[in-house]
Amino acid sequence: MARPRGNKFQADVMIDGRRVRTTFDTLAEAEAYEKAIHKGVPASSAVTFKAFHEDHFNYLWGDNKCPDATRFNLASLDVFIPSTMPLSEITTSYIVSITAKMKQGGVSNSTINRRLSALSRILKHAERLEITKRPPIDFLREPKGRERTLSETEERKVDRYFRHVGLRRSWAVTFFLLYTGCRLGEVFTLHRDRVANGKAMFHYTVTKTSKTRLVPLVGPARDAWELICQESDLDCPFSILPKDTYRGHWTRLKQHLKLQGDTGFVPHMLRHTCASRLVSNGIPLAKVMLWMGHTSIQTTMRYAHLAPHDLEEAAASLWHEPILLGDTPGHPENPLRLG
Repeated sequence: MARPRGNKFQADVMIDGRRVRTTFDTLAEAEAYEKAIHKGVPASSAVTFKAFHEDHFNYLWGDNKCPDATRFNLASLDVFIPSTMPLSEITTSYIVSITAKMKQGGVSNSTINRRLSALSRILKHAERLEITKRPPIDFLREPKGRERTLSETEERKVDRYFRHVGLRRSWAVTFFLLYTGCRLGEVFTLHRDRVANGKAMFHYTVTKTSKTRLVPLVGPARDAWELICQESDLDCPFSILPKDTYRGHWTRLKQHLKLQGDTGFVPHMLRHTCASRLVSNGIPLAKVMLWMGHTSIQTTMRYAHLAPHDLEEAAASLWHEPILLGDTPGHPENPLRLG
């Protein structure tokens, strides 16, 4: 029997001998679902997309370290998929149509793919529960990596701007991001006990992945840490600056630089810039992978095209020109000289 569950309503039915509970926004929707099941209407015709993903979210993503990103992607899909849309009506052609609408709205291919990935997982789970079959989903082609980086000229302008207007804490966040390559969330959760001997430990309990990494603090990153520790006595010094406040300061920076229309000019590009500079300066991809905390070398490979193409050093490591012991081609003491 339908009943309240928090600020929603839960339907409780038996389907093929299995008890199924599904939540709805209104009591009327929950009761209508129960009546449909009791009348023998296939479950796939009664279960709606929004109710299903809300009811099964914790099962599918409850253990994720960053569930908010998935919640945002699902909420974005809710804009295009009506709350009354049955799962059985989400076909490949329908997915193609909402993908086209997102592209028309200026959403990037990578963002669309993250949303389609969440949708695919929902439909796969529904298929396991024998509610509906998952239709084929065509993901969009993504670029090899973010193209937007911070140039050295822009870096100097950013430095002067934050210093001139007195936004010391935002300066510290920005240059710590740029010279450590850490994620924005990792900055605000960095505990002062995890910074010692000129290195910052980004612990697996607060990172996006399950890996802990130790990153040296060089130049501006070291200065940024010292500055924020002077400004804050909190256990996580950067948390003295609310994220929303920092994002507001970043918006003001974009306006100052007349980059309002530059959708790639976001704080995350500082991480991309750090990785790009490491690769461009000849640091092996395996070491860049460790520095950035990538879980797969394939992620790091997005920056491979930036690596120096000068292979003379590699050639020298394989072969040193020998002293020739004979002038005759094929001489036994000079077997590799064939003329």
